[in-house]
Amino acid sequence: MKTLQLFPNRFKKTGWFIFITSLLLGIVSLTGAFNFPSVTLPVFYNSGFPLSNETSGLFKNTEIELFPNLFGVLIIIGGILVGFSKEKIEDEYISSIRLKSVFWSLIVTYSIVLILFLTVFGILFFTLMILIMYLPLVLYIFRFNYLLLKK
Repeated sequence: MKTLQLFPNRFKKTGWFIFITSLLLGIVSLTGAFNFPSVTLPVFYNSGFPLSNETSGLFKNTEIELFPNLFGVLIIIGGILVGFSKEKIEDEYISSIRLKSVFWSLIVTYSIVLILFLTVFGILFFTLMILIMYLPLVLYIFRFNYLLLKK
């Protein structure tokens, strides 16, 4: 059986630090407990918001909240390092746990998305869809590590 191309095990500790720290800070930033400063940055494409006077188009400057975006990027980087680094002993059983965890996380995520499509509307739906982007990776990491600990 062909093995998965995974990161070396040494990336896992760094990944956990980045993932947990940025996940907690991301949750704190969602609560609005802290007002993070906005910065103006050049972006590849700015679509603007409906009914705003912001110019849209390619290579525009726009004002963004830097820290929530940074936390999102770090959640993804840390999650990839944690979820796709080898275990100390990487065998076929670990590969089967990885596969089961991926399937489980996708089923749970899309079940939640289906429920949201039927029950939530408006700007809250849009906000939840943005947060759902992180859910498969987060669920995969927690499910995989839960199954490893249970073993």
